[in-house]
Amino acid sequence: MTPAQKLNPTNRYKTLKGPTIPWGYEANSIDPHLLEPVDEQLEALSMAEDYLKESSYPEVARWLTEYTGRSITPMGLWKRIKTDKTDRRRHAEQKSRTAKTQAEGNIKAQAFN
Repeated sequence: MTPAQKLNPTNRYKTLKGPTIPWGYEANSIDPHLLEPVDEQLEALSMAEDYLKESSYPEVARWLTEYTGRSITPMGLWKRIKTDKTDRRRHAEQKSRTAKTQAEGNIKAQAFN
């Protein structure tokens, strides 16, 4: 599983939805509305989530900026972490609901036969 799939299971960052390119992605050279993941930045973002358990957002944002060379503010980091966690939670809930309805559908189909 690539860092992009791990952090973004819902493909939120597949296309550009505003004027700003999300941190960890870059515009496609052919179509500027399509986004391509930058694996180095996304791996650093994944490490930053673990680093946040022990440090503050300003400190981790400074580290990310120095480590990757692309700047991110503490508030931008907070928003990105919050959005990614929400997406992962919703994706997991959707998968469990889908599995549950498929199981119920199979039980109903077996009872019907």
